[in-house]
Amino acid sequence: MKIKILFFLLISVVGFSQKKKINEEYDYINNYYQFVYLAQYEYLKENYQKAYDLLKTAEKNCPLLKQMEINEPAVLAECAMRLNKPEEAVHYIEILVRDYGAKFENFKDAPLYKDIQNTRYWRKLERKAKKYHEAYLKQVNLDLRNEILKMKEEDQSVRINRDYEGLKRVDSINYLKLRKIVADCDCFPDEMFPQFGNYTVDDKFFSAVIFVYHINSEDAEYWKPIFLDLIRRGRAPAEIYGFLIDSNLRGNGVYLYGIYSGIEKDLIEDFDNLDKRRIAVGLPPWQLRKDILELIKKKYGI
Repeated sequence: MKIKILFFLLISVVGFSQKKKINEEYDYINNYYQFVYLAQYEYLKENYQKAYDLLKTAEKNCPLLKQMEINEPAVLAECAMRLNKPEEAVHYIEILVRDYGAKFENFKDAPLYKDIQNTRYWRKLERKAKKYHEAYLKQVNLDLRNEILKMKEEDQSVRINRDYEGLKRVDSINYLKLRKIVADCDCFPDEMFPQFGNYTVDDKFFSAVIFVYHINSEDAEYWKPIFLDLIRRGRAPAEIYGFLIDSNLRGNGVYLYGIYSGIEKDLIEDFDNLDKRRIAVGLPPWQLRKDILELIKKKYGI
């Protein structure tokens, strides 16, 4: 039975005919991510004008993303509001509600936006909010979302139970499923793409990055150019290439991208060129990332 499943999945992947790539004309690695990381740092420091300017530059260069940790439209909405640009703040709230399935009620209940709720542009968005949410839900592929959630559940179950035979079987099947999903969708599964849905759909946390940790070094050769291309086009979480490489270096304990927290300079190969490597695959400079994590911890207590 296992052989039949693997054979069917392999045929599905091999038989896929790639459509024109989305965002092929953009380069997020060189023109977007670094502005956003600096903006995140300035936002956490409450330097709202600097954060706003950096995000507007990123948006001018490439279509705006909504990365899970950073949430660019939400930061722009808050910065615009604090900089006395309320109509622009509503514009970014509209993007979140219309394109990403955010609940309008969450913004309505937020003290930051209380003083503008009698404006015409706020009332206009409020009238549209329900239809926006209904349209968003129609884009969600529940079968696909549930399949990936099931893949994650099985991935963790065999590891928690130390079922090593089951682990080989599950990883083999999930690997081929992931190949097909990425090929079919032209993106890595993530909540910033509406077909995968978000937390408001079923109250479940959705992240497929865990599968990257379990791709072995041999299979990583297949994924390297694909991940780099997806990151460049803003079609994947920016950290997945670094995760792919460093997760396969856990055995010797010396890393190339410094993805793991708690790793210091002596455990990073060619540390002097680390930031060049990180920036080249869409990651923030190493010290900037450490500073951002400290600010997140301070601001949110996590």
